[in-house]
Amino acid sequence: MIFALDIGTRKVAGLLVSMNEQEKMVVHDLVLMEHEHRAMLDGQIHDVEKVARTVRAIKEELERRNNVKLDKVAVALAGRFLKTYIGEASADVSGYSEITSDIVTRLELDAVADATKNIEPHMYCVGYSVLRYELDGSWFKRLEGLKGEKASVKVVSTFLPNQVVEAMLAVVKRVGLVITHLTLEPIAAVNVTVPEDLRILNIALVDVGAGTSDIAISKDGTIVAYGMVPLAGDEITEAITRKFLLDFQTAEYVKRNFSNHEKLKVRNILDKEREITKEEVLSAIRPVIDEITKRIASEIFELNGERPQVVMIVGGGAKVPLFEELLAKHLGMEPDYVSLKTPRNLDFVDQTGLITGSEFITPLGIGYTALTRTGAVFEQVTVNGEPIQLIGFKGAYTVWEVLLQSGRDVTTFLGRPGRSLVIELDGQPVVIRGQLPVAAPVKINGKDATLRDIVHHGDNIEVGEAINGKDASASLYDVVPPVRLKSLESGQIIEYHPGAILNGREVNANASLNDGDVIKTVPVKVKKIREFLSNDLVKIEYSVNNVYREVYAGEVKIFKGELELSDENSVAPGEELEYAIIVRYPKVSELPELEKMSVLIKLNGEQKLITKDGALVWVNDRLVPPDYEIRDGDKIRTQVVESNGFIVADVLALFNVDIKNVKSYRIIKNGQPAGFTDPLENGDELEVAFEFKTPESGME
Repeated sequence: MIFALDIGTRKVAGLLVSMNEQEKMVVHDLVLMEHEHRAMLDGQIHDVEKVARTVRAIKEELERRNNVKLDKVAVALAGRFLKTYIGEASADVSGYSEITSDIVTRLELDAVADATKNIEPHMYCVGYSVLRYELDGSWFKRLEGLKGEKASVKVVSTFLPNQVVEAMLAVVKRVGLVITHLTLEPIAAVNVTVPEDLRILNIALVDVGAGTSDIAISKDGTIVAYGMVPLAGDEITEAITRKFLLDFQTAEYVKRNFSNHEKLKVRNILDKEREITKEEVLSAIRPVIDEITKRIASEIFELNGERPQVVMIVGGGAKVPLFEELLAKHLGMEPDYVSLKTPRNLDFVDQTGLITGSEFITPLGIGYTALTRTGAVFEQVTVNGEPIQLIGFKGAYTVWEVLLQSGRDVTTFLGRPGRSLVIELDGQPVVIRGQLPVAAPVKINGKDATLRDIVHHGDNIEVGEAINGKDASASLYDVVPPVRLKSLESGQIIEYHPGAILNGREVNANASLNDGDVIKTVPVKVKKIREFLSNDLVKIEYSVNNVYREVYAGEVKIFKGELELSDENSVAPGEELEYAIIVRYPKVSELPELEKMSVLIKLNGEQKLITKDGALVWVNDRLVPPDYEIRDGDKIRTQVVESNGFIVADVLALFNVDIKNVKSYRIIKNGQPAGFTDPLENGDELEVAFEFKTPESGME
């Protein structure tokens, strides 16, 4: 059984409630008392002793009638002092493979920080609700696990002045009670009248008490805003006081009873008895009700941005005629959609038979939130051994929200991301992000937890120190893309890193980068890539006439698409090429040591340059022909050939003739017949003709 206490401006209501097996709230008993004189004004406790005497009387009456000992209580704070601030924040998340909970936490904290820029002094942050997440301009219910460019969040942060809580604690302490459940009056009223499945509707709940009119707005499945107008039932009572010269208590009597009587007899402050008609009272209070409802309508528009679908009115201050009618008029709504809400249709069991009017909605809500543990603010938790008083309206707090409420800098528990590097690459900024921090280790009641885990009243929280992320570091090769080289034989891809211009200086090796560096990429010659790939060729070592040599046995062919590239072609960083390694051993005929002999003659009317080797080649002491392929370790020796020069027979190599098929031939040198061994010199004219055997001759 729970003791629920509603300390209002005019009255104090105490209820004993429990939950039955059908999960319905049962009200076992109710005690309702008015304050001595005006101990509270506009929802705020002004005289702790007077309020405590009233609370003590209610507590003792409930204890006597129900034979129980009450030492714990569920209470609510007045919405009169609730302040809400909207905060927004955005972050570039393009550099992350996905959005993590730490990134979301930091983004939400930035939004809370944005909301707190202009708050009043001595206000206590009591939490926040996320109103909207966006990623690249689109709404999302959650951001964790997504990837995009720009993430944004919008929150409503709530604040209360410290003295509100301290005054409430002082009252309950004086009567020997401990607060086990603390909520806000508008939250209590919303929880019992607008269940979660109705919050998809745009509903404005107006709780009109004696000192204030509290407002809560539901939309899109959540409570999106809270507000307050410092006008309520007392202003109506005071209008009756001024009009008819009545004391406050007599004016209250008139306000509560005139709608059911055509005439009331009262005695004014001059001790004269007079009769007041219903029409006179309505005439006196209409301007005040018009002003109150106009202010409430204005606040609803301010909080909601438009007229809501439905307005529910609760609280004793709204039970006078004209209230619903005038509020509907100022909102521009049909009267049927603005209605006084009574407990009649609420799903609860009333064993007292006394709960009938709208003034009982808030005390019922306090009992309901306490039984369901919703809308609560906890009395106390501890953080690293230090007690922390939690004030809020969410009913469920994460560890880092507790840290925020305790006045700590939450970023010290989340850790600092490593500093990023910003460089310029070919005129465009490039951001290299530092490492994410490691959040502080957390334990709740000795068990491992996280900063996002929920805590409850009395929990013991231990928080260690976060590990800051390492600053970003990068090298030239991290930002200048390599040329990708794909082998046509194996399909394997290797990378070639070209040089670049770093801060105006040419760099051909990997280099560490600093913040603000300016990099300009330059095309690379295919010749350099070919030299790079030549490392995959077979390297052979040999000697020529005792001189050591080292060469690659083959060549590298490089292609871009179907086009073979030459050494002078250029490619840009980031391009992809294909290559092939062609293995070919060098021949001795290619050695520069092999001298060539030549003679220029005219052969059958055409100029011809005839050459032949001028040296003999021995490899490993063995005479080899000119087409011998040099191998690793070969020892080569050359010898100049002593010769009398060229003869006619040297010319025959120019003809693709099979001597076996020649029937006859004719050789004319400088106009005279010549033989195969006749010498040739520069300028000689030679005519050579062949007659070939035919199949009919029977000769081969």
